[in-house]
Amino acid sequence: MAGMGELAHVTSFCVQVADVEVDAETGEVKLLRLTTAHDVGRIVNPIGHQGQINGGIVTGIGYALMEEMRVEDGRVTNLSLGDYKLPTARDLPDLRTVLVETDHGVGPYAIKAIGEVPTTPVAPAVANAVFDACGVRIRELPITAEKVYRALRKR
Repeated sequence: MAGMGELAHVTSFCVQVADVEVDAETGEVKLLRLTTAHDVGRIVNPIGHQGQINGGIVTGIGYALMEEMRVEDGRVTNLSLGDYKLPTARDLPDLRTVLVETDHGVGPYAIKAIGEVPTTPVAPAVANAVFDACGVRIRELPITAEKVYRALRKR
């Protein structure tokens, strides 16, 4: 534990690898598998812990591949949530999780944060997988078929 004014020497780490398939004719990106590995400290509630990981990944998939809030002149132009795509169970790939437990957590029983950790690396993992699959680097989220198609045609 860190004393007053000191930073804790413990943080949470996560790495993710995405496997995608890119249709060169349409630009469609299909997420086939996402492997996520976490430095987790100790796990107190395994089912709740995995639920946090899966929930974060689903949120990350939305950011990476489909959620797009369009704004023109400072106004949101998505007409409704029907026009704002969110991931469903049908959009989920094969999810694989690797957990590395240690005795080095800052919370009770040496636990570490898990709630937000799985969300952030999804989009970079997908973008890197798209680049690896077809040689185009998409730098603006979400990574849509239209953006990939345009980038492929430009190349």
